[in-house]
Amino acid sequence: MVAALVLTGCASLNSLPQSAGEVAFDGERGKTGWAEHRNNGVFQGYDGDQVFEAAKVGLERSGFAVKRADRERGMVLGEHGITLVDWNVVAGVYFQQTGEDTRVHVVSEGSRDVGFAGDATAADWPGKILLNMREYLYGTH
Repeated sequence: MVAALVLTGCASLNSLPQSAGEVAFDGERGKTGWAEHRNNGVFQGYDGDQVFEAAKVGLERSGFAVKRADRERGMVLGEHGITLVDWNVVAGVYFQQTGEDTRVHVVSEGSRDVGFAGDATAADWPGKILLNMREYLYGTH
């Protein structure tokens, strides 16, 4: 029974949206659920191909292993192993080109444990991922 509780509490890539069409680019930011955080951004003057590459780099530089990447679906998904406050974390970067700019939506989910600390998932994974994407695109890498 304990194993079942542990398995159901883990964050998984399947719990994330599987395409850019499933996210709201102007949606909520910050903490949006138990162990879930979101952020949005716009990369002015960068096309979808450039942002797709930046999403992979942004995840990797934030400590995530890229597990799924699909340019046509406008998404890159990654997994982060155990941290000081998380059993595991998954994150998705979603992008949509609009004219000469590309809109981005980043979501992270941590394991849903109910230990002594409760929901202690690190709050700024999306911000860190966006920062690493910006650094890559703006040439400060």
